[in-house]
Amino acid sequence: MREEARRLNVAGWVRNRADGCVEVAAEGTNDSIDALRRALEEGPPGATVASVDDVEDAPDPLVRPFTILK
Repeated sequence: MREEARRLNVAGWVRNRADGCVEVAAEGTNDSIDALRRALEEGPPGATVASVDDVEDAPDPLVRPFTILK
């Protein structure tokens, strides 16, 4: 996810949650966010993606480059 977001010039972060979900905050052009969403829906090789839920707008500007939170 980090590499794809950076390739698309998207700001933000990704993290794995304790419940097994992946949480993403992303900011970019409509086209780049659409492309990132498609990548999220597909997931990496070997992964199973049950759903991708829409999220609210981020309250603050997001960081660049896109990063992984722990």
